[in-house]
Amino acid sequence: MNNETDIKNKIKSNSSLFTNFVKNAVSASPKVQNNFLDVSTQVALTIQKILEDADLITNLEYKGKDFWSENKCKTSCFVDGGVDKTSIISSAPLSIRTGSYIVKPDAADKNREFFEESMVFLGDLYDPKNELYDFAEDDFDEDQMLNKKKDGARIIFEAVTIVKHILLNRKFDYCFLHGPIEATVMPFTVMGFPTFTKFAVENMLPFYNKNKLNAEARHFIHVYLEALNSIKKSKFPIYGIVETSNSAPYIKNLLFNYKSKGTISEKDFKNTLATIKKYKITDSHLLEIILKSGQAIKPLEIKKQIKGFSVTSGSAWEDKMDSFPSVHIGYIKINDHSAPIRIESLNPSKNLIKDYEYILATARLLPNYGFPVGLNVVDKFAKIPNWMSKASRKYYATHLLKQAIRSKDQNTISLAVKILSKKVRSWRNRPLGGLAR
Repeated sequence: MNNETDIKNKIKSNSSLFTNFVKNAVSASPKVQNNFLDVSTQVALTIQKILEDADLITNLEYKGKDFWSENKCKTSCFVDGGVDKTSIISSAPLSIRTGSYIVKPDAADKNREFFEESMVFLGDLYDPKNELYDFAEDDFDEDQMLNKKKDGARIIFEAVTIVKHILLNRKFDYCFLHGPIEATVMPFTVMGFPTFTKFAVENMLPFYNKNKLNAEARHFIHVYLEALNSIKKSKFPIYGIVETSNSAPYIKNLLFNYKSKGTISEKDFKNTLATIKKYKITDSHLLEIILKSGQAIKPLEIKKQIKGFSVTSGSAWEDKMDSFPSVHIGYIKINDHSAPIRIESLNPSKNLIKDYEYILATARLLPNYGFPVGLNVVDKFAKIPNWMSKASRKYYATHLLKQAIRSKDQNTISLAVKILSKKVRSWRNRPLGGLAR
């Protein structure tokens, strides 16, 4: 069986690339389906040849229980964040917490594994001044901003949790974050995105710019950049692990590097990028086909925040993008039943194979799971349950009303009461039907 036939069979064998195509083209003709198969096969063969020529594919050794006998003395920390889902309409979010799940296999029962609520916050994370009751006229825009605030809150708290572990000189051998080690900051550069409160910044980063916490210094971009620069100084390896890749940063950068060297032509470079965009091909799609179980892709250094490209046009933060650190991105294919997972770090690994083999071992603790189990555990721990959401909402509602009354402004008080009394369409609030009408 030649390589092209092998690639085609892999694509058709329920790969995520083929499944995604079928979902989006249910009524596609056999001709279109064959064209997709031919085109995606050629892209996969091109990328595979480049990866092999550059010696970027490596085999990882998996020893099962023998691995843990050799590595039982290593302490790992798994980090994830959770945000209150029922935030009231104001400078959200109401409540947020970040959890750490710390494991040392050879420790005594009580200290072998334990949880920490590493960061907890209840109240206005974002500055309510001139913004608390300043709603957008379009409900959709308001919802979009609310979601951005929640995402920004989770991202910043996960980052400062890792910073906290570094400042406390925790003796970790590894630290793993559920998600990218450096998030794309474009959504938070839009006009009108609020700054953090002074209280929030002082609690998140006690060492940060104490003397002049002006509005600009308290913006997400500045605070997040400070956190990332602190993470780069860590003495222990820190990796962000992404379960599902929705883009193709690795493949695009690989193609760009080879175009710059003159290995592939400008025309082939543009045609391949156009195909990737047309069929929505991601890194995971291609590497799932190219890699075998237990193989990894060595990291490439990639710039995530690109000036004039990933930032909203005309943003005041455009010039700040060059200050963000590059990210080292690689992939590991855990097994044949799942797509490769993305591994990110801010620093080049000193022991890449050993680190990747540790990640592989943690991801194979459950059969056919394909993701580090510790991150699944901490994900469930960090989530804020409904009963806690309701309690925090009631507490914050009281705080909001007191704040409005203290202002002694009748319009502000009326609006606060209106916000707090606004409920979703419940059974008892629906119009009466039948004879009772």
